[in-house]
Amino acid sequence: MISEKNIAAEFKGFWSESLPLLTPSFVRRVFNEASGEDLATPHSDMKRIPIGKDIKKHDLVAEFSFQLAKLAYEKSLWIDELKLEQDNIQEAYNRSINFLRKYKNESCEIVLNDSEVAESIALAEQYDYFLEHLGSNDIEFSPIIVGAGFLGKCNADLSVGDTLYEIKTVSRNISGRDIKQLLIYLALQYSTGSSKWKNAGFYNPRKALSYKISVDHLIYKTSGGKATAELFSDIIDFLCSRGIELDTAF
Repeated sequence: MISEKNIAAEFKGFWSESLPLLTPSFVRRVFNEASGEDLATPHSDMKRIPIGKDIKKHDLVAEFSFQLAKLAYEKSLWIDELKLEQDNIQEAYNRSINFLRKYKNESCEIVLNDSEVAESIALAEQYDYFLEHLGSNDIEFSPIIVGAGFLGKCNADLSVGDTLYEIKTVSRNISGRDIKQLLIYLALQYSTGSSKWKNAGFYNPRKALSYKISVDHLIYKTSGGKATAELFSDIIDFLCSRGIELDTAF
C-alpha cells in the first residue's frame, strides 16, 4: 500500500492546487529562517552532531536513535541509564530493524559499527534534552494515525502537548515534502473529530534545531487563505477518491 511519504512526494497536481504558496521560497523564509529555534545554546546540554566519517547506514542510525529515545521514555530512564543494559540496546535495535527490514539478518545481531552505535546513542540523548526543554508531561512517541481511502493506518513521530512533531535526523533543511507529510497526519487526525494538535513542528536532533508553527497559520499562508477544515477535507476527499494515478512510478 502507498505510504504517506509517497503521497507527500508525488501527486504534484493535487498539492499545487491545494497549497499553491508552499514554495521553496516560503519554506526557506518561514521554516528554515524564521521559525527555527537553535537549541545548541551556551546554557544548554544540546549540541550539534555532524555525521561521522565512519557512518554508512544513515537511515538505520536515525531510526535506532529514535527507538532508543522512545524506549527510554517508556521505561522512565535517561539514555545514560538505558545504555548500561545490553538488553535495552538490543530491544531498541530490534524495533529499528522491524521498521527497516533491509538490515535484518538471520541472527538479528546489531549490524552497526561502533561509531554508528555511539552516534545513535549521542543522538538519542538529544531527545532527553529536547523533551526536558519543552517541559510537558503530555508526551507520546509514535502516535497512531488512522488511515483513509488508499492510505492505511500510520504512525507519526512525536506528540508533545498540542504540537505534532516530525523528527528529521538529517543534515538538510526542512522541505515542502516534509510539511506535506505532517499535514497528512494532521488531516487524518482531524477527520476523527479530534483537534488536539494546534501546532505543527519539526525536531532535528542532529542539527539541534526545532521548528513550530500554528497549523491554522501554516495552512492559511500556504493555501492562499483556506480555512484549516477546508484543506483537511480536501486532503481526506483526495485520499478517498478512486482511480488515482501516480505522477511518477516508484
